[in-house]
Amino acid sequence: MMSLMEAALATGGTALYGNPRFEGVSTDTRTIASGELFIALKGENFDGHEFVEAAAGRGAAAAMVDQDWAAGRSSGLPLLAVADTRLALGYLGASWRARFDIPLVGVTGSNGKTTVKEMIAAILRAQAQADGYDPALAVLATAGNLNNDIGLPLMLLRLHGSHRAAVIEMGMNHPGEIAYLTRLAQPTVALVNNAQRAHLAGLGGVAEVARAKGEIFDGLREGGTAVI
Repeated sequence: MMSLMEAALATGGTALYGNPRFEGVSTDTRTIASGELFIALKGENFDGHEFVEAAAGRGAAAAMVDQDWAAGRSSGLPLLAVADTRLALGYLGASWRARFDIPLVGVTGSNGKTTVKEMIAAILRAQAQADGYDPALAVLATAGNLNNDIGLPLMLLRLHGSHRAAVIEMGMNHPGEIAYLTRLAQPTVALVNNAQRAHLAGLGGVAEVARAKGEIFDGLREGGTAVI
C-alpha cells in the first residue's frame, strides 16, 4: 500500500522508529490484520491510544497516534505522530484516493441514499462483467454505514488496482460535513438523491438541508457531472 514516510507526507505527521510498509489500515484491534496501520482514534468515551500495545501484539506494522501521546515515549512499534488522528485519517484517505484515476460516484440525500448507492454499484458491476472484469473486484461501494468522517476515508483506503469505479455514500448531521467528505472523495459524479425533513435539529429547515446536501458539489472534479 504505502510506507510510513509516505503516510507522514500525506498527513503532515512525523514517522518515528522506522519506515515500514503497511498494507491496510484499521481502527479496531479486534479485527486488525497483520501488516496494517493501526489508527488510534479518540472520542468522548474511548481512546484508541490505550490499545496501541494490543495492536502491536496482533502484528500491526505501525500506529498513527497523537503527537502529544508520542512525545517522550519510546516504542518498539513504529509510530506516525500527527496533530489529530481523526483529521489525519481524512488526509490519508484523500491522498490515497488521488492515486486512482477512476470514476467515483458520490451519493448523498435525506432518504434512500443507500438504496441508490447499491443500485449504481449493481449497474457498474454489470458493466464491468460485460467488459470482461470480475464484477466482485471491479467496483468499490460503501459498506454498511461507513459514510461519515471516519468511515468514508476508511472506504477510500480500500481502493486498489483492480477497481474500475467506486460508489461512495456521504452522510451528515450538520452543515459543512458533506463539504469535508466530498473534498476527501473527489467525486467525478456527485448525486443528491433528495432533501427532506431529516437532520432538522442541526439545520433548521428543508431549505437548509438542501443547501447542506448540495455541498457535495464542492468537491466535484473538474469536468465532473452533477446529478440532482
